[in-house]
Amino acid sequence: MRKIGANSAEVAGVKMESDEMDNAQLAVKMLHSLGKDMDFFWANTHPDLVLEFPYAPWLGLADRLTGRDEIKAFLDDFARKLPGLTFTDVRVWPYAEEDAYVLEYNGTCPAVNNYNQRYINISRFKDGKLILFREFFNTTEALRAFGATEASRN
Repeated sequence: MRKIGANSAEVAGVKMESDEMDNAQLAVKMLHSLGKDMDFFWANTHPDLVLEFPYAPWLGLADRLTGRDEIKAFLDDFARKLPGLTFTDVRVWPYAEEDAYVLEYNGTCPAVNNYNQRYINISRFKDGKLILFREFFNTTEALRAFGATEASRN
């Protein structure tokens, strides 16, 4: 079992809240790679990767994506709809499960109605690869930025 401590450190300008930061660092790097360096993202994902968005059904979207083809189509669409999305103020804490972390961050995209989102994410790793990406977000902000019609499109 991985030893997790309560010490805080900063890695690449990101505040980290654990002693051992290998998978925590990877989670942050993967977050920043979304829509920008998908080769890095895919190189660090487990073959059984699952994306979960528990609040997405409020927007008429799927709450769970599995399989590389389904996830790739979603992430390609995500990058197209939010060009230049940047993540800031990333904080990371160890989760109760081994090799899992909670990430809290802001996402902004001025090109899309000044989209300004606050996210909470649980990232779990297996064999050093991301196997679960569960993201919680403010559906009201998504509706404000995209409008009810666009936000509910699959």
